[in-house]
Amino acid sequence: MTVPPLPPPPPPQAWWPDPPRPPGRHRFPEEPQPPRRVRRILRAAGLGILTGLAAALALAYLLTGSIGPPPAVADVCDRVGREGLTLPYAGVSIGVVCTDIDTDLSLPLGGAGGFEAVLKAPSPPAGPDTDHPPYLVWESDGCSAPVIGSGPFDFSLACRRHDFGWRNQKAIDSDAVPVWVIDNKDRVDAGFLWDMRSRCAALSPVLRLGCDTTARIYYSAVRLNPSGVEGLPWLE
Repeated sequence: MTVPPLPPPPPPQAWWPDPPRPPGRHRFPEEPQPPRRVRRILRAAGLGILTGLAAALALAYLLTGSIGPPPAVADVCDRVGREGLTLPYAGVSIGVVCTDIDTDLSLPLGGAGGFEAVLKAPSPPAGPDTDHPPYLVWESDGCSAPVIGSGPFDFSLACRRHDFGWRNQKAIDSDAVPVWVIDNKDRVDAGFLWDMRSRCAALSPVLRLGCDTTARIYYSAVRLNPSGVEGLPWLE
């Protein structure tokens, strides 16, 4: 009697067999992975961006760590002598211009009795008697930094007053009228921060934290910009 040959043994199974696929579904080819070098570059770039943001926040809080009461009343011509105050400027005297700059920098920011009314006169919220001196510089590029002035952190009016302070002091500055000096610049910058933080105070606690941090960053940017001012310690 002839014994039939045994069937061949089954092929060896892997220790980790593929999971069963549901009926009707097909396996798609795996997406190619980026080379290891590209992944390292992307990881390093992401780490650099996060480090830069952390450094910017740390610098902003370092520069604004001593924030206290609102800035003092402006006095941009405290270094100008009597003769300088009597110099003519755009149909008036330098003394008149200085007084108007001081007043507009010291007013509340918004409302009928604030800087907003003087800026927009004769349009609302200005009243019929609100003055808008034509010899002052009212032009502004608004909030020139990205994002600022949009969304819940609307700092546009604060930016307008900051431009007003810088540009008017630069306009009248001269050897006889030394007003664009570090003390006056710091006063305008401090007012800018106060105006922004006043805006933040009207927001909810959650938004206020982000708004206050943003205000500190923008203040740090203008604080570190010399913009040709006189009296910087490293230029003396």
